[in-house]
This record gives sequence, structure tokens and C-alpha cells, in this order.
Amino acid sequence: MHRRHLYPLTQGGRLSAFSRRSHASASIAGVTPPTDPFTAIAPFYDLDFEDYYDDVSFYQSLAEYHGDTVLELGCGTGRVAVPLAQSGLRVTGVDINAAMLAIAKQRMGTRRGLTLKRGDMCRVDLKRTFALVTVPLGGVQHLASVEAFADAIATIARHLAPGGVAVVDIEAPHRDDFDPTPQPIVEHWTKPWTGGGQVTKLVSVESRPSEGMKDITWHFDIATRTGALRRVTTAFTFRTITLPEVTLAGRLAGLRTVAAFGDYEFTPFGDFSERMIVLLQHPDQPSPPYATLAEAGRR
Repeated sequence: MHRRHLYPLTQGGRLSAFSRRSHASASIAGVTPPTDPFTAIAPFYDLDFEDYYDDVSFYQSLAEYHGDTVLELGCGTGRVAVPLAQSGLRVTGVDINAAMLAIAKQRMGTRRGLTLKRGDMCRVDLKRTFALVTVPLGGVQHLASVEAFADAIATIARHLAPGGVAVVDIEAPHRDDFDPTPQPIVEHWTKPWTGGGQVTKLVSVESRPSEGMKDITWHFDIATRTGALRRVTTAFTFRTITLPEVTLAGRLAGLRTVAAFGDYEFTPFGDFSERMIVLLQHPDQPSPPYATLAEAGRR
């Protein structure tokens, strides 16, 4: 199975704590990030995930069991929402970023099955419920506070239909998340770009262990076919979240944790898992036969 993290892999395949102090020594300081961290880099976002598809089949398996209505909070450019809609599911995607939603709309084209809404996952109320509610690939980890995280889980509960299931997909906690040791800036990748030329992504991360946060800076260096160079920079925070925190936030919102997996093949979550995929349901709902779903997914 193909596996990737959102950020560069070091130290045995895990994310290290890259320092902004190194960022300055590399002579690339002085670029002011945009107010909205993802507007400026929206054209390059899909380069990070162009071959990442493992979670799509995971959500399809859950939808086959629970029902064909899906809400994705933090749908971004439609990496998950579009293929789910193309598979016949009725998908609603919500994102706060208009530039990302525009790309998702373009990706879907004229095909039906996907409704896109601009909104904040901490506040949105669509006045309806869904059989499957998802926040894929660390979406809740971008929230700036514990209160915002709890609000997002409350949004999930508000939109989850009886008998449905919610999925909160998080990068699993690791000791490197609490290591403030400075490390140099890292080149993540260089790829051709459909906009012309090629793009190089550079990443800097500084951990704040006492707060369970990482300050992340992305630089996209664009080299056009004519030889022109320009840089687009963004910065954001990324929160470390543990399983007990998800369980507590779910309980406060009226949900219970029914399972936690370490990958998209329904492998139980453990100390060495790369991901922490938490499934939540309303109380008194029967838990699905996940072993059966896992077996079906391997066929």
C-alpha cells in the first residue's frame, strides 16, 4: 500500500521538527505569508497529493455500509470529494477557502453528484444529516485552538445521521512532535507544473512542545520555461492531537468512539501507526463489522 505524510519524512519515516532559525540562515527569509494560508498556494496544492488515493477506497467501503450521502469538511481542491462523487455517492464538500473550492469545481466539471459550499467547519450548519461525515488527512489539525477542534467535532455530530459514521483522519502523534531541536530547511520535492516550468517545495517546521503545536512554513519556488523565478510562501500551524482528545471531544458533542485505525486497511491503531483514523457514532448504534469491510477492501 502506498503511504505518505503531509510533510517531509525523516528520522525513520516520521516528521522531524525543522526550525525557522534554520530558515533564516538559509537566506530565504523576508517573504510575508498571506493572511489565508492556502489561497496563494492553491495552484500547487495538488502536486503534494497527485498520487495519494489510499483513503478514497476506505471512504467508499464505509459508504457502502452506512449509506451514500457524504459530507466532507475541509474538502479543499476535491481530492477526496470528486472521486467519491464520480463513484456514485452524493457528496457535499465544505471548505473555507474559495480558491480551493474553485479548483474542486473545475475538477468535477459538469458531472453531477457533488455540491460545494463555502464555510467554516467549526460553524457551518447545512440543516441536514449525512450517512458519512469525514475530515480527511489532518484537516482538524489546522485548527488554531482546542476550542476550535471541539467546535469542529460538534459540527460533525450535528450533521451525522442516525446509524451513520464520522471519520476524523489525523497524523498519528509521535515523539518527534515534541522535539524542539533545530534542523535545517528541507527540500520536499521538485515536480513539473502544468502552469509552466517546474516547482520546488521547501519546508520549515518548528515545534512548540509545550503547546502541542508545530509552526510550518512552505515555500514554492517556481521556475518558468522562460527562466523567470518567483517564490510563493505560506505559513500555518499544525496541532498534535491524541486519541483521548478525540474521544473526549466526541463525548462532549454526543458521540462515542467506535474504532481507531492506523491505516486505510482497517488495521487497529497502535504505537507505531502512521495515521490515527478515528470513527465516531451516535450512542446506542450498532458498530459495523469492520473485519468484513477490511476483507472486502483487500479483494
